[in-house]
Amino acid sequence: MKKFNSTKTKAFPLQLVLIIPFVLQIFGAVSLVGYLSFKNGQKAVNDLADQLMARTSTMVDQYLQSYLSIPHKVNQINADAIGMGLLNVRDRKTIGKYFWKQMQAYDLSYIGIGLSTGEAAGAGRYDGKTLTIDDCSAKPPKNCYTYATDRKGDRTRVTTIYDWDNFSMSWYTGPIKAGRPIWSQIYTLNYPNHPYIAASAGRPIYDVQNRLLGIVATDIHLLKLSEFLRRLDVSRTGQVFILERNGMLIANSNPQQPFTLVKENIQRLKATDSPDPLIQDITQQIQQQFNGFQSISEPTKLQLKWQGEPNFVYISPWRDQYGLDWLVVVSVPEHTFMTQINANTSTTILLCLGALTVAILMGYLTSHLITQPIVRLNRASQAMAAGNLNQVVDVSNIQELNILAHSFNYMAGQLGEFFSALENSKAELTRRPSRRTHSRTQNHIK
Repeated sequence: MKKFNSTKTKAFPLQLVLIIPFVLQIFGAVSLVGYLSFKNGQKAVNDLADQLMARTSTMVDQYLQSYLSIPHKVNQINADAIGMGLLNVRDRKTIGKYFWKQMQAYDLSYIGIGLSTGEAAGAGRYDGKTLTIDDCSAKPPKNCYTYATDRKGDRTRVTTIYDWDNFSMSWYTGPIKAGRPIWSQIYTLNYPNHPYIAASAGRPIYDVQNRLLGIVATDIHLLKLSEFLRRLDVSRTGQVFILERNGMLIANSNPQQPFTLVKENIQRLKATDSPDPLIQDITQQIQQQFNGFQSISEPTKLQLKWQGEPNFVYISPWRDQYGLDWLVVVSVPEHTFMTQINANTSTTILLCLGALTVAILMGYLTSHLITQPIVRLNRASQAMAAGNLNQVVDVSNIQELNILAHSFNYMAGQLGEFFSALENSKAELTRRPSRRTHSRTQNHIK
């Protein structure tokens, strides 16, 4: 009895035995599927981020290749025209109008010429809209005039008079020193309300006797690069910026300008000093990780944190044959890609909870369907053990339990018949002694 009671206290209800493994299996399967789905989603996010940033970097690369090749092509055209004697560099009025015509055909900021005599001429859009002509004589001061123009390119009035000296400017001295087409250092000019930050492509020019005449130069305004970067789709959620190897910021996709004004003078900024905190922080991390920018020689993928949030960062070097060596940086926060993944994860969790709830209900109903016939059989067995042999167990819809119910009913019937026969035998045995006593009494009387 002690052993029986001990075993009984350690037993578990059949419903729990049926439900718990079923629920655990469902929960395990759903959790595993959800986990694998989340991990696959993260991998898909990483792949998507890599593709997006590589595509963005490729678009920037193609734009730079296309747009920055124009100044050198224009310089080649002008140098050939001068070398063939088609343009007289001493006729500054004609050459200024010629450059004015070229400016109508190209999206450039300035096309000009600087001569070894100190003279210069050109046409440009300093404010990005109004086309003017410059005409500079050899010796300062007040030797350079800027003219407003009409629709035909004729000069109408003088708008500005200023000092000009070819020999003190990098856009002139650089190509002369190199002896070949190059990009000069980025330079700035201070115009009221119109900051002018330009990269100048210069090319030495020669006469028909191959004697040096000076250079032809073409400028592009670097703010045009920022305008292009702002039009990229990735700029709505991320950042794209371009910097020189010395860390100076060239262009960026945010609304803030890549320069500052100090006492009305334009001052270029390092990327680490950008007013945009993301550009500033990401650049600092890149600089620390690579110990500067010079060692970055191939496209590099990074995951950097900004304000505690992971950012996908793609750094791509960009170079051309004329000396430019820039870095294009694309930074996209992880949440840009994870928003949908997180939404899918929430949906997966809800589905898991729903599946678990359904599994519990189904397990309960299934166990109830199995245990109720067994409970009825148990009660009937207990009643029979108590002496009530008139027990009939209802049949079940489960085949095995139905067979068990039929067997029990058959056994109960057999037991009933057995005990009936036993009772009859007992009654018969009880009557037989009475007959023997009566017979003995009769014999004694006789």
